[in-house]
Amino acid sequence: MNHRRKTGITIIVSIFVCLIGLMGSFAGSLRYGLRNKAIETLAAEWELSQMQITKIADRMSMAQFFVVMVQTPGIEEQGAINLLDAEYTRHFIAEKIQEYRDDLLHRTGEGRIGFEDIAELEETYRDEVCQDLQYNVTADDMERYRIVWDNLALGEKFVLEEYRSDRPGMFGFASVVLSGWFLALSALLSAGAGVGLWFLNGHSFDRHGIYGTALLVLGIIDCAAAASCGLMADTINRIINMRSNVMGLFFSPVGNMLLALGLASALLGVVMIVVSVLTKKRIEKAQKKK
Repeated sequence: MNHRRKTGITIIVSIFVCLIGLMGSFAGSLRYGLRNKAIETLAAEWELSQMQITKIADRMSMAQFFVVMVQTPGIEEQGAINLLDAEYTRHFIAEKIQEYRDDLLHRTGEGRIGFEDIAELEETYRDEVCQDLQYNVTADDMERYRIVWDNLALGEKFVLEEYRSDRPGMFGFASVVLSGWFLALSALLSAGAGVGLWFLNGHSFDRHGIYGTALLVLGIIDCAAAASCGLMADTINRIINMRSNVMGLFFSPVGNMLLALGLASALLGVVMIVVSVLTKKRIEKAQKKK
């Protein structure tokens, strides 16, 4: 195989490495942001009682449902705040987010919130709920809440499978890209490309400068994306006019992982470039001696 053809293949493979690496790093960072520890931290530090979403609040059925609950005669504003800030509420949220995540990745069918979950939460922590609300929730209250839940069709709106049925392509792509096997495959392909180029070029690293440049570009993009995570969170907050730290809590671990992957990729890219330069110099020196 002539020199030009080998160079062309090297460029194509390097571009492929950059693209598959981008998909893998972004997916891996999102996966890192969805691990149990990150979800538990988000639920624990989410400023639920201070959260405001003005632009979409009128279209949020769950918000309407909560308003009906807290406007029950006898429940004061402070009681509602106590309920939102309670540890059992945050544990419930973390558990539900984890179930949605597992349903997204593995189709467990558990990505749903039913009124029975709300009722079970109230029954399990009845004494704590009564103390936080400074109000004893009665069976009549729970029946009224159930009717509101049904009227707002929340039983249908909080089932992930409903959205998956409406947008099968999008959810199918997300489940594939976020899967563990895809992340492993992208890492193996990126590493395997380097080995393949070494064999292609006659067991030599002299053309790995192109491969190293692709890794360096990948690292720079990852680092830039990591630096923009805070801006992304602020942008989303401005778009929906939301005052909450939830976006920042979600993007923080994602950004940290992107930065780590970006630095590792950039460092490996620099190493490959240096190795390529040194190999070329060694080859040139050996040719001169001949």
